[in-house]
Amino acid sequence: FDAWPASVSGVPLQRCAHISHGTRLPDGFGSAVATKADGAAQARRTVKDNFVNRVVEKCGPAVVRVEMERTVEVPSLDNADVFSFFFGIRPDGGRRQQHKVRGHGSGFCIDGATGIIITNAHVVQGADRLTASFAGRGEGFECEVLETDEAIDLAAIRTKERPRTPLPSVPLGGSEGVRTGDWAVVLGNPFGLQNTCTLGIISSRDRSTGETGFDWMRHPLLQTDAAVNQGNSGGPLLNEAGEVIGIISMRALFGEGIGFAIPVDSAKAALPNLLQRKKVPRSYLGLKMSAGSHDVASRVIVEMVLPRSPAEAAGFQVDDEILEVEGRKIRHFDEVQIVVRSTQVGRKLQFKVQRNGQVIALEAQASDIKQLREGSARSTGGGGVGKHRVMIMP
Repeated sequence: FDAWPASVSGVPLQRCAHISHGTRLPDGFGSAVATKADGAAQARRTVKDNFVNRVVEKCGPAVVRVEMERTVEVPSLDNADVFSFFFGIRPDGGRRQQHKVRGHGSGFCIDGATGIIITNAHVVQGADRLTASFAGRGEGFECEVLETDEAIDLAAIRTKERPRTPLPSVPLGGSEGVRTGDWAVVLGNPFGLQNTCTLGIISSRDRSTGETGFDWMRHPLLQTDAAVNQGNSGGPLLNEAGEVIGIISMRALFGEGIGFAIPVDSAKAALPNLLQRKKVPRSYLGLKMSAGSHDVASRVIVEMVLPRSPAEAAGFQVDDEILEVEGRKIRHFDEVQIVVRSTQVGRKLQFKVQRNGQVIALEAQASDIKQLREGSARSTGGGGVGKHRVMIMP
């Protein structure tokens, strides 16, 4: 299954982890040259420090480059392919060879004493080996994944060895009070260029991953025009006080200055589970909804009912019109998504739907999204590609 949305508000998206099959830039590239010139340049400096300088000084040391390595199997390419070309058979029976794929993203340390680092789930997905490199600290630290929350694309990792001295860390702020137009500072390692800083504003705080219409996909995102590139994934989005207000996750596939970050409040809610190596419970029903015909904008129509889902058990059918949820009138499917997202696993929700001119009451019990993920893995043979693909997580 696909774990992240293809678009936000109709804008095609691209994850910002950088995958490489060849050489990479050496450790500290981009910072070593600057370090040598710092002393002389500071003596000639005539301008006053601004808030961006202070944010970089305060938070920059805590930002890491997260490097991932995983092994994949690819068809063996050798002289036997001549037989395959001419005769359509391979004498070796289709041998496969292992190939190492490397990639990198960003992250930041939130607990220097224990080596806890936050990054994106897609940065560490499938990794056989993980390292986190702090600028100016030599070789990176071997890390382990504590747990991931694919629903919001968050991962908590930890250095395998307890740091001898506390590592630099950065404070978590809050995203509830963020307003459009606030300053936004992005720190990270785009294309391996360590210690890169870009500046912008919060372009919007009203973005989400829910446009697909699936009931479990309504997680908020912050939009920024600060430059975001491949390798920025997992890096911090900071306010002018040097507090983390978001975690960079993706950018618009086409266009410039359109990046998206997970609000830090969403991350803070998930962290207690992740740090205990537990999955974050996420409710779902199994409905895919649409807005109906364009001439009636306030209709919410059931477009799909997933098999063996709570929605199917409740009796939902395709073309049902959802009128009410928990006694509240529904005008757009995002209202259903918000209710499902905020509902505890196991709780029963009351619906009223219209079917063939009749109003029908339905009761659906929210289940954990992990059941849907496990069911998808079984239907595709444990990770293969099935005939139909359902986007499980935003």
